[in-house]
Amino acid sequence: MKLKQIHIYGYGRLHDFTADNLSDLQLFYGENEAGKSTIMSFIHSILFGFPTLQQSELRYEPKTQSSYGGKLIFDTEKYGEVVIERVKGKAAGDVTVLLEDGPAEASDFLPKLLNGMDKKMYRSIFSFDLQGLQEIQHLKEEEIGKYLIAAATIGSDGLLRAEQQIQKELQELFKPGGRRPILNDLLKNLRQQDQQLKRAKQENAAYESLLTEIQKINSRVEATKEFLKQKKIKSEAVNELFKRWPLIMEKDQIKQRLLELGPVHFPADGLKRLEKYHDRLLELSSTLQTVHQRIRSIEHEIKENALRQEFDLNKAQIFVNEWPQQEQGLRELSNLDHSIAEERKKFDAFLAELHYPAKMVEKINSLNLGIDMKARMTETLQQYIRSEDRLKDLADRLKDGRKVVIDLENRCKEIEQQFVSESVFKEWRIHYEEQASTASLKEEKSKLEKEIEELEKRKKHEKDLLHKKKRQSLIVSATFLFISLGMLIWSFISKQWSMIFAAILGMTFSGYFIRKVEGTGIDFITETLDGKRRGLQKLEEQLKRAAGDNHITHQYEDQQRLRIKWKEDYARLQDEKQRVAEMENSFHQLRRIVEVEERKLNEIKAELGLDEGFSHLKMEDAFSMLKNLQSISCQLNEAMAKKERLQKEQGKWTEGLFQFLSNVGEPVHEPAQAVYFLQETLKKEQEKKIVIKELEKKLSELNIDVLQLKNEDSAIRSNMKKLFEAAQVDDEEDFRKKAKLSEEKNILLERLSLLEGQLGEIMNPFHTQEEIQTEIKYLKAEIEKKSQLLEEDRNSLASLNQKLSFLEEGGTYTEQLHLFRQMRSTFNEESRNWAKLAIALKLLEKIMKKYKEGRFPQVIRQAAEYFSFLTDHEYIHLHVKADGNLAVERKDRVLFAPEELSKGTGEQLYIAIRLGLVHVMKKEYPFPVIIDDGFVNFDQARTKRMLELVQTISLDTQVLLFTCHRHIAGQFSEDRIFHLQQRLPTLNLTE
Repeated sequence: MKLKQIHIYGYGRLHDFTADNLSDLQLFYGENEAGKSTIMSFIHSILFGFPTLQQSELRYEPKTQSSYGGKLIFDTEKYGEVVIERVKGKAAGDVTVLLEDGPAEASDFLPKLLNGMDKKMYRSIFSFDLQGLQEIQHLKEEEIGKYLIAAATIGSDGLLRAEQQIQKELQELFKPGGRRPILNDLLKNLRQQDQQLKRAKQENAAYESLLTEIQKINSRVEATKEFLKQKKIKSEAVNELFKRWPLIMEKDQIKQRLLELGPVHFPADGLKRLEKYHDRLLELSSTLQTVHQRIRSIEHEIKENALRQEFDLNKAQIFVNEWPQQEQGLRELSNLDHSIAEERKKFDAFLAELHYPAKMVEKINSLNLGIDMKARMTETLQQYIRSEDRLKDLADRLKDGRKVVIDLENRCKEIEQQFVSESVFKEWRIHYEEQASTASLKEEKSKLEKEIEELEKRKKHEKDLLHKKKRQSLIVSATFLFISLGMLIWSFISKQWSMIFAAILGMTFSGYFIRKVEGTGIDFITETLDGKRRGLQKLEEQLKRAAGDNHITHQYEDQQRLRIKWKEDYARLQDEKQRVAEMENSFHQLRRIVEVEERKLNEIKAELGLDEGFSHLKMEDAFSMLKNLQSISCQLNEAMAKKERLQKEQGKWTEGLFQFLSNVGEPVHEPAQAVYFLQETLKKEQEKKIVIKELEKKLSELNIDVLQLKNEDSAIRSNMKKLFEAAQVDDEEDFRKKAKLSEEKNILLERLSLLEGQLGEIMNPFHTQEEIQTEIKYLKAEIEKKSQLLEEDRNSLASLNQKLSFLEEGGTYTEQLHLFRQMRSTFNEESRNWAKLAIALKLLEKIMKKYKEGRFPQVIRQAAEYFSFLTDHEYIHLHVKADGNLAVERKDRVLFAPEELSKGTGEQLYIAIRLGLVHVMKKEYPFPVIIDDGFVNFDQARTKRMLELVQTISLDTQVLLFTCHRHIAGQFSEDRIFHLQQRLPTLNLTE
């Protein structure tokens, strides 16, 4: 079962975090708080559920976002790729499982995939960190061996701690020969209570007799109390009956009167309904009279608003509706007259501006003013303008060219006048050539001056260097001289004659060394410098002699420049003459082209009816004006035709209008006045029509009201007849008598109901009030008699209770027995608790024994192999001694208890045992192993061997390492390292 990918939606400080393509041996490297512990907790939470709020374990809920959870992708042999996703939901989160063939029910599949493994067991076996290693150091020496054995059996010291806790609780409950344990103390108290119980048993006979008498009197007292209670209840009921006797009598009288009345048939609220019917009949009669009067009034109004029969409303309405259109026609005629006048004015203005011949005006509409003509004219005009512009430009350039030729000819003549004769020029040239050598003398002079300057610099440098050497040699020679002098004096004093010769030799050498430091290089530089200066002096004398003939040289140079200038101007003159000749040729050709284009333009003018003298440049404007004239001419023709049509329509409509008015007897000769008359008449007739319609509507409504009123009158009279029938009478007088009887009966029934409510279900076994008084006296006597007997029994009971209290002061047998049984019950309960713990301890011992006999030997063998490798075979075997403790065998066959090992070696032993357990359980639980900085306390060599061991284990079991130590990360290739710091989300601290 290999973990391929980790995807965190939100967990702790990590969100949208992905680690994929995880290898069999994967290192997660990052500094403190980079997220290593968060990722480990995330793996545990996805597999086994998020910690609940009641648990002390961290939940790692995100602080800055709502997403909580993520998913893990595993590669398994049995199920292929498995995706486990858990997000925020119920206590442990909502989990989903996705297989290669689709989703699976997480509650069924996940326990099957994990093979019953829970979080605690997983952490005990497959996930351990530095904290687990450090726990070994906090154990007592005698506990370390047992702790390691527990780690080799179930992966943790859980059973060991449980065994210790049970043993502690057993000793707190019972210890043979002890005094303080609970069971020991309870047993002692139980024995003492047994002795007291035996003494109380002897006093129990008198106590029992007294107790029997008290119980007998108590029974009699209770019976008397019950008797008095019943008699008092009966007495209260009889007294209540005596108080309500008048009401009881009234009730009987009402019942008697109701029997006399018998059944009275009368409708509910009959009298009120009859009065209501009478009132409504009076209202209906008054309303009918009013409605008939209004009907007569409306019929009169309808006659007064009768319509004119000779006036055709529809025809008049047509004339009125058409009047706006006719008005529009009149306005349109006026606008047409104005428009025609304006267009004629524009037409005449265009003709005047074009100076268009009168004979051509009628032909304007037939002129060819299409697109082809405009294109032809535009193209010809543009060609003419371009040629004309080029011709003008060429004429200007030709003029400028001719001016340049004249200027160049004049300049050549002026230069020729400054020339000397050829014989003089030749003499000057010979003299100039002789003076040419002066330039080489100047160059040689400049060269000598530079050389002299360089030599002077070298001479100065050599002097400085010689001075420095002399000072150094003087110091050395003086030092050597003082030493030699001191040696000479010492030799004379000590008579060391051989040393005298050496001292003299040293002094001689010092003097020679001082004289030897001389400047030989400076002498050579000085001689060379003098020679160069003499040569420079000779050159200066030669140059002075040559300076007297400079005037002829300057004149020759001036003549030479004049001749060069004349050649240049003459060459330019010839070129300019050639260019002017070419421009004259081009000018004649271009002028012929302009004449051709001008003839074409004159032809177009003739076609358009324009005068030949019309400006070529205004032809486009003239063409546009002719187009406008053509358009205006067409518009004028259309306007005249429309005006004629409108005048005919106006005349026909006006004639029909006047004829209609003449027929109705209203002769009017002005259309607007006639239409106004029609509008007013129509308005009046329409108003009459509306009034008549409203009056007819009201008349119809009034007729309906009359019908409804009559129907209501009939219905009321029918209802009155039904009332009489319901009361079983024939007329109104009998009906009113029956109403009084019905009212009396209703009053009696209401009073009877009230009395029954007050009296309730009271029983009345008495016939007279005297019988009730006799019963009251009898009950009172019975109550007084029984009360006296009750008081006597209570006094006897008080006396007996006093005697009983004297016996109970020392504790009765019953109390002693109850206390004994209570103490025995407590002792038995604690004994059962002790038995449960003893059984649990036995079961733990059996479980530990089973683990030791089954899985434990395999784990120890594998752990010994790992431990030997980690310690470079310093320790070769692990043994379990007869007392159950673990022993480590060194290569020299010496045995050590785990607590005798060093801290680092003890941690290696613990890791070896844990990895041995993983190896043994890998077939049953093929889960990845998670190690968080589990070997940071090892030295470099043991760390390297630890990593080699992990590499070997990762061949068949995936290992995920978490570390913050660079030297451990340096042992892995880059493809196996996952850098957490680079994957963490960047926090924006400026927000």
